[in-house]
Amino acid sequence: MQLYLMRHGEAGFDASVDSQRTLTDLGQREVLHMGARLTQELSLCELVLVSPYVRAQQSWICLQAALPDDVQVETLEELVPNADPVLSHDVIAAYAEAHGAERVLVVAHMPLLAYLVREFVPGVEPPLFATAAVASVKSEPGAELQWLKSPTMPVLL
Repeated sequence: MQLYLMRHGEAGFDASVDSQRTLTDLGQREVLHMGARLTQELSLCELVLVSPYVRAQQSWICLQAALPDDVQVETLEELVPNADPVLSHDVIAAYAEAHGAERVLVVAHMPLLAYLVREFVPGVEPPLFATAAVASVKSEPGAELQWLKSPTMPVLL
């Protein structure tokens, strides 16, 4: 399975609860920029798994143009910022299997994304994700963190 793990774009702090924080104008531009940079990769995705938090949902909406029209989309409670990474890993793998998806985009939050990298690639140090950053992870067999790209600069591994 090929995973693209994406952090939502920059969000404001003007909501009364964390789950309702919305993307800033910069956050929307960050996500649109990453969608444009990764059009080739994202155009192959068969499944998108998204956190229910507003900023993640808004990020997904910004990415829609870069993904196939028939991509399957699921909103999962297991993708919130402080979710259990072991459970989230298992849920992502189960949804991918159930949908027969080999290429999956996950739109979620820190710190969960960093820990998910470690769950999918045992032994790797959990990376820091800038807002709208995307990590490419190849899961078993031969699991590896292939790259981590931010809206401003790529980081090759």
